[in-house]
Amino acid sequence: MDSDEKKAVALLQQVQALRKDKVARRNDKKEEKRKEHRKEVAKSEERKSEKIREERKEKLKKDGQKRKFEESNDGGRGKKRK
Repeated sequence: MDSDEKKAVALLQQVQALRKDKVARRNDKKEEKRKEHRKEVAKSEERKSEKIREERKEKLKKDGQKRKFEESNDGGRGKKRK
């Protein structure tokens, strides 16, 4: 190989190294954004599940109160007086 070919090969290697480094940095940045997005999604899911849990709890509480009221008024007239 003569000196021109060696210079050309060296230049190509440098360009490829720069491109590889650029791609690696881009991938790292994308992965960082993905992690942030996953955290946000997890928080959102947690809030959503907490809201569903609270709604379910409230519904069961209302159903329990309704059932208790119906049981206390079995005949519809209330308690007998003695």
